[in-house]
Amino acid sequence: MTIGTRLKWAREAAGLTQRQLSVETEIGVSTISEFESDTRGPSALQMVQLAAALQRSVDFFHQPGAPTAEVVLWRQRPTDAPVERIQVQLLQLAEQFHRLEQLCGNPEPPQLEFASGDATTFSLRKAEGLAHEFRNRYALGERPGQVLLRVLEDVIGVKVFFLDFEPSGTAACTLSDKFGPAILLNGKNVSWRRNFDLAHELFHLLTWKVFRSHSSLGTEVSTPREERLADCFAGHLLVPDDALRAAITRQQREKTTLDFDDLFDVARQFAVSVPALVFRCQEEGIIHRDAADRLLTQILGRNHFWEKRKNFPPPKRPFRFEALAFEAIGKGLIGTGKFADFMGISRHQAMKLLEEKEDEFGQEGNIVEVEIADS
Repeated sequence: MTIGTRLKWAREAAGLTQRQLSVETEIGVSTISEFESDTRGPSALQMVQLAAALQRSVDFFHQPGAPTAEVVLWRQRPTDAPVERIQVQLLQLAEQFHRLEQLCGNPEPPQLEFASGDATTFSLRKAEGLAHEFRNRYALGERPGQVLLRVLEDVIGVKVFFLDFEPSGTAACTLSDKFGPAILLNGKNVSWRRNFDLAHELFHLLTWKVFRSHSSLGTEVSTPREERLADCFAGHLLVPDDALRAAITRQQREKTTLDFDDLFDVARQFAVSVPALVFRCQEEGIIHRDAADRLLTQILGRNHFWEKRKNFPPPKRPFRFEALAFEAIGKGLIGTGKFADFMGISRHQAMKLLEEKEDEFGQEGNIVEVEIADS
């Protein structure tokens, strides 16, 4: 593909018209049209402007062949911004992460083991079994919500990002031949809600080759059936049956009933929301269905003034992403401008951040080295 055809492909993937791209770049509509038809080529400065507006690297427009297929699966399409603009942000972040891995050493391929099966017969029982299998394989223990994010990022190699969008109940994931699996969560949500969303999207990644074997390009919205399966997987992964019953027994002591404070305390242990815990208790027969329905109506109809857990906002970039960016600039592999691009900040902010880091760690001569003991 030529630069022009790649430019048109990237513009349409970003959900922009030629006029909208013209407004963002201050390059005339007719000029952009000439670029896309290969009547003329953009200057170096114009190429940088176009790449920034389309959230692509300049190298993307000079690569041979057709662009790699990009499929993003959403629970529900965002309502506060064009879905394409959010998608290209996710894809850009994942590509940047992958680039940093390459710069700092050959990255290990993701260790995600995909589920097998047939999409038409994939059952709730199979989703439950998949959760049990995943929890055991990665030794997540009785409180998986406390460690799931770290295991996905550091052990399996899933790239997890947080952006703000509406509605709060949606999230997305994608699987790329280039950078591997990636998940997008809503940064506006509280941490225990993000935990459930993370497990939910993990199901979609694990079953990607079951349900997406013949996907078209672009945006997809998962079916209600897939959503039920993903909810089942997430609930059983985060709140294991035996651990739930043991926690409820300890909380109940000599009482014959459980109040909200009891449920809140158990939900806190599993790092999930109280409604998610009530659903699991109802599934396991710990709470009768009619009582669970009444309780959920009461909880969901209020402003969650009970939820007094301290919420920790998500990082703008994954910890390892930032660590690799600092490593790359520290080794002279990238300049300040590229470092600023990776970190999503201005050049001035990047310079200030690097100065603060230098002050924090001191001079190289102050770094202590330790000898590894013989085994």
